[in-house]
Amino acid sequence: MPVQQLPGFEHARSISGAQLDARELSECHGAVCGMLCRQPARGADDYLELLASMELVRDPAPEVRECLVRLYEATAAQITDEQMRFDIWLPSDEEPLEDRARALAHWASGFLAGLGMGREGSLEGLSEDLQGVLEDLQQISRADAVADGESEEEEAALVEIVEYLRVVTLMFREELRPASSGDSVH
Repeated sequence: MPVQQLPGFEHARSISGAQLDARELSECHGAVCGMLCRQPARGADDYLELLASMELVRDPAPEVRECLVRLYEATAAQITDEQMRFDIWLPSDEEPLEDRARALAHWASGFLAGLGMGREGSLEGLSEDLQGVLEDLQQISRADAVADGESEEEEAALVEIVEYLRVVTLMFREELRPASSGDSVH
């Protein structure tokens, strides 16, 4: 079964107009990823409330709201896909490296905000590995990409960070998802 695709990033950017820029769109995706990792039963309305509390989107235009709900639905499908077909929602590779790197920093910031929205209690019970990942995410979210050019090494580094975030998102999902009697992973 094909996994649900995220809305087109450029389409979302065009319909959001002045409401959201590329960095904020990526932050919206990070937020839904963090929220669904921490509390997968949260719905689209919870997601929109989170975006409002983050002061990203308040009273979105109908087409923006529809796009954000589609983003929520596609992300919820991807993040639970057993084939691990999950993507980080960023500007296209045609955009300048600096813009994509800044969007990635905002994605990490959104992920941390979404992760904090979940169930009551802290994240202190996380494995040592994921505690370290939290520190990585904080560093990535504070990154200020200022590139003089676009070298192959910088491009490769960005691709590596995107893949790292994709994998650690799935790690958070696995570690934080509620246990059910049918789950058995060995």
